[in-house]
Amino acid sequence: MTRASELYFEEIGENFDQYMSGYDVARRAVLIDGLIGHDYPRGNALEVGCGTGALTKLLTRSGLSVTVGDISAKLALATGEKFGVRHQAVDACAITFPDQTFDVVMSSEVIEHTPDPRKALREMARVLKPGGILVVTSPNKLWFPILWLSMKLGVRKFYGNENWLWPAVAANELRVQGMVVEKMSGCHSFPWQIPFAKMLLPALDKLGPLLWPLMINYGIRARKA
Repeated sequence: MTRASELYFEEIGENFDQYMSGYDVARRAVLIDGLIGHDYPRGNALEVGCGTGALTKLLTRSGLSVTVGDISAKLALATGEKFGVRHQAVDACAITFPDQTFDVVMSSEVIEHTPDPRKALREMARVLKPGGILVVTSPNKLWFPILWLSMKLGVRKFYGNENWLWPAVAANELRVQGMVVEKMSGCHSFPWQIPFAKMLLPALDKLGPLLWPLMINYGIRARKA
């Protein structure tokens, strides 16, 4: 299964950015910035599922020693070389680093594309040092019917795993792993593809700390006890 996923992402690698929206990435960057605030611990960081590095700069500009990882070794290599940081093939559900290796772990829109998103969260918690911070974003299962419909209509061109969690389920999984959930927020109150949605959504995103249970994308910041 892991090798099949790796091959799939390597197959779409050259066209990876076509599966992403610049608007969506920009709003998730704002979401992650809000979750992190000004409280980045010093030390080393791992990005799980770096893709082409659309959000890697959030880590590299912080002064952390960064390692980028992706299920596709080619994507990890390209992003590592692009930012001049360490790189490694990383399966989110079987991270090869030892326990308590990193001070920060960041992963955006990755766990839902794994066979077992709960296991991916457990792995990220495992490789964090005590006091380390995890920042993760993922789609809200509340909105999965929209995704299902888009796939049935042939609008959705991505054919990888789509295993979405409820935000409360993801947060509870982290608590079970000894993590303290410090902050939750969200973005996209409704699909940004709707005409004129982008004119309104950024203002609504400011309500993310309140409306995250209803938003399309949620984010969690948790600290390892």
